[in-house]
Amino acid sequence: MSSRVPSLLLYHHPPIIAMAQRRAQAQPRLRKTESVAPVEDFDFLASQQSTGSDDHALQLALAQQITASKEKKRKDMEKKFFQAAKHKLTGDITGAADNVKNALEETEALYAKFITDYAASEDTIRGLWVQIQVEEQTLVAIAQRQREANAELRVVTETAQIAGMAQVKEACHETRNVIETLLPVSF
Repeated sequence: MSSRVPSLLLYHHPPIIAMAQRRAQAQPRLRKTESVAPVEDFDFLASQQSTGSDDHALQLALAQQITASKEKKRKDMEKKFFQAAKHKLTGDITGAADNVKNALEETEALYAKFITDYAASEDTIRGLWVQIQVEEQTLVAIAQRQREANAELRVVTETAQIAGMAQVKEACHETRNVIETLLPVSF
């Protein structure tokens, strides 16, 4: 094997190098367009000398072909990988975006329901406060009328009590006079 073969080729593809060496040692193949020359015109030594440079050119071409093939396969695999990754990421992102969108819509629906329920509750509470205010005003008016009625009754009651006490006092005096007239004074 020639020392001019790239070390990369030797490191990664020893079976290919061995195959190239075996082919180089074998007889060269004829192309379909070439015709076989008669054996008497064939110079065997000249043929052997030219195969050495042909072997090197063949090995170099083969190495370039393998490198190009590997590079093409690597690029194809990278392209497939990136396409698969893009497809997966697009699916995952779309799924996550859909989940976020659904969660946001649910949250907005719940918030709208909460606001509606809260407004209804506030309206009910306000209605109750209005009723309480009306009842309070009614109670204040009743209490005022009761105070006025009580004040009038107090005056009447005081007058009646004073008159009653005067009658009791007079009755007590009369009872004392009767007792004094009936009983002689012995003291």
